[in-house]
Amino acid sequence: MSSSLRLRSNVLAAREQVQSGLAEVKRLHQSGMASVQVCARISSIIDQVVVKLFDSTLKKAPDGQDDKLRGRLALVAIGGYGRRQQAPYSDVDLMILYSGTLDESVRNFTAQLTQDLFDAGLKPGHSLRNVGDAVRLARGDTVICTSLIESRLIIGSTRLFEEFRQAFRQMVERRGTAFCREFIAARKEERHKFGETVFLLEPNIKRTPGGLRDIHLLRWLWYAKSGESDPNRLLHKGVISNFDHRRLMSSQSFLLHVRNEMHFGGENGSDVLNRAEQKRIAEALQFRARSGMLPVEQFMREYFRHTSHVSFLATRMSDLVCPPPVVSRMLQPVLSQSLSAEFRLSPWEISATQLGTTKLSKNLEDAVRLVDLARLYDKRISQETWYHVYRSAPSYWMELSEASITRFLDMLATPLLLGDALRRMHELGVLEKVIPDYTHARCLLQFNRYHKFTVDEHCIRSVGEATRLGERDDLVGDTYRKLNRKWLLHLALLIHDLGKGREGDHSVLGADIARRVGERLDLEPADIELLANLILKHLWMPHAALRHDTTDPAYIRQFAEKFSTVEELQMLYVLSCADMAAVGPGVLNDWKVGILGDLFKRSKVLLSPVPENEQLSRRVAAKQKVWDLLTSDERQDLWFEQYFRALPESFVTKVNAQHVVETLRNLHNLKDGQGTAAGQYFEKSKTVEFSAGVSQGVGRGIFSAMAGVLSSRGMSILAAETAVLNGDILLLRYCAVDTESNGPTEQKRLDEISRAMVTSIDSDEPPKFRRIWGKEPDTETAKLSNMPMEVRLNSDISADNLIIEVFAFDRIGLLYDLAHTIHQLHLNIRFAKISTHLDQVVDVFYVTERDGSKPGGHERLHGIYERMMEVVAKEGANV
Repeated sequence: MSSSLRLRSNVLAAREQVQSGLAEVKRLHQSGMASVQVCARISSIIDQVVVKLFDSTLKKAPDGQDDKLRGRLALVAIGGYGRRQQAPYSDVDLMILYSGTLDESVRNFTAQLTQDLFDAGLKPGHSLRNVGDAVRLARGDTVICTSLIESRLIIGSTRLFEEFRQAFRQMVERRGTAFCREFIAARKEERHKFGETVFLLEPNIKRTPGGLRDIHLLRWLWYAKSGESDPNRLLHKGVISNFDHRRLMSSQSFLLHVRNEMHFGGENGSDVLNRAEQKRIAEALQFRARSGMLPVEQFMREYFRHTSHVSFLATRMSDLVCPPPVVSRMLQPVLSQSLSAEFRLSPWEISATQLGTTKLSKNLEDAVRLVDLARLYDKRISQETWYHVYRSAPSYWMELSEASITRFLDMLATPLLLGDALRRMHELGVLEKVIPDYTHARCLLQFNRYHKFTVDEHCIRSVGEATRLGERDDLVGDTYRKLNRKWLLHLALLIHDLGKGREGDHSVLGADIARRVGERLDLEPADIELLANLILKHLWMPHAALRHDTTDPAYIRQFAEKFSTVEELQMLYVLSCADMAAVGPGVLNDWKVGILGDLFKRSKVLLSPVPENEQLSRRVAAKQKVWDLLTSDERQDLWFEQYFRALPESFVTKVNAQHVVETLRNLHNLKDGQGTAAGQYFEKSKTVEFSAGVSQGVGRGIFSAMAGVLSSRGMSILAAETAVLNGDILLLRYCAVDTESNGPTEQKRLDEISRAMVTSIDSDEPPKFRRIWGKEPDTETAKLSNMPMEVRLNSDISADNLIIEVFAFDRIGLLYDLAHTIHQLHLNIRFAKISTHLDQVVDVFYVTERDGSKPGGHERLHGIYERMMEVVAKEGANV
């Protein structure tokens, strides 16, 4: 095959790679991938194509020239491509650096490469320069200079690229102040060309004020000032505050997502957000009409909120004063209305009058009132008023007036948009004037993978999550709606984690903070004590539900005795759900809501005036439903009667009655030593449950074998329990999440796994755990938290079982290794739950000796501890 045909083949392969790569990234974007990751993936696809075509182009050089040419060239990504923020279908900005003379070989290489890039479906925008030319042109041209700030070497001579980077940095250092002025002037001219206001009705997402170009301006100014343009590294250097960084990253993520949607949707690279595009994107982003506002209005309000943040920060960084938005200034006299002498309301926002501005300069009460009015009318606060409060808040008196307290507590009592209002107060610096401990919590980092937000954002989010729980048609929603004093629950959520970032137990410290806050807000002593107790106990319910056997009546009695009133238990139930929901997307699922609700119901009956009858009747009804589903012959069969009575209460009351009956029938047909298993999917909780039975199954390692089968096939086990029926049949039940299915698990897959569970009985082969790219536990990252790996033995909670708690960094095969080791220790697992604690997983096992007795004695317990610690310290896994 000729060289030209080989080259053409390379170009066609590159085109296919670009097309298939962008199609896959588009799919990922539509499925919710973060915008920064979408841009980075596009950049990586282009990098791969550029590298391949660079190499193929060099191969066309005359014999012996390719290595020499490779040493003289460097391909440099610049602009958005250099930042790894490449937009779909946008120009690919490249600088081809060369050393030595600009001879024919360099020209031919450049011409061939750019043609191949174009033929591959890219839009190359290239320049051919040596180091001297690049630096000289950057010195005299702002556009060139700003594009080179974002330089990144793709392939070629590292020495040449470093020579350029150092020369460019030295030049910028010498003219840093002048460059800042030029960058600002250029951006001002661009704003003038594309619109002077953030609120332009058909904005250009890149060039209109508050758009992506203002984020670029910040990067250029930071580079000119400190030699670094990346906000994350600047945060660690202390150049920018946590508060500004969080707002900037949030707005950047939103704007990049919108831009990606615009480019993927239109596939023409347009940055103009016209009315038709606004409507399409609002639908694509699933905005919903409410409060008399259309989805497109909801979307544009969100857009303006983010661009307002960006414009505010860029303006502040540039030390410029932006004029009031032209559109708002022109239409405000016509369409606005007076709310009071201090505030006016327009169709877009709420703003302060001259009198209001004067009061906002010194009065905390008026700032709280402003935020509350914005919430009640569901309007944004105007940029001028926002900026004025932001600047005035540090000088507000710390002493609270009676009016300020009343306004704040009234706000907490009304769920409407409460989370948003509290966030506004925090961003303005007002919340910390009401609750001083928010000064400490502001942007406080929680160094673990479990929490996705800073302490302050998590607390505020938890209040919003609580109000959303009220929209649920289930137990937690009903409990929230029936609370008479929602303000106290909201206040507890708002401060529940403020004890973090200090030495000591954050729950205990948080209770002390709650007492200080309660006194500061002039609450009644009884309310202060309830508030403190909610903070002190805010982890009790999740720990109990996720780590213990909540069907054990003795344990439930111990748990319920810790609460003095039903109201306290109700508030803690809702608080626990809201707290988990605020950790991050998907942390609170219907399965967790269910087990928390079960614990709540079981505990509540012990605190209620008539506790036992109602719960007893539910248990009797559940058993009767199973009994009625048996045939007449089965009900007269002594075997069915004996084994029905032997079924554990949790199996009868928590499992579908028909499934219980089918399990009994399968157990009846078992021959000595044989086993059976079946699985079913539950749509509401998005979980899978497997029930298994093994004749003469005690002491054969059945639990670990079947757990290994489930884990090796992508089932993430949440809980498990076992029971020995009439001394000869081992009954097992596993609850799991199918990590390899995006929707309901097909029955075919459940049946295949069930057969594998049966096959694993007495098998000598350990399970093989598949590694799926992107789904392996990120153990090394988790270990950065420096949390100790632990094994805890507890003989006090359960009268019949030893409880083994294992805190470890997750790895493939961990649960199987733990369960198999327990089998080797000649212990029986009666119950197990698997949960998370910050960066670790927590595996909890209730175990007995093979004869059913409770393990005891110093030597025996020490041996169990040592063996389990060996497993925890193990790095490898069966793969």
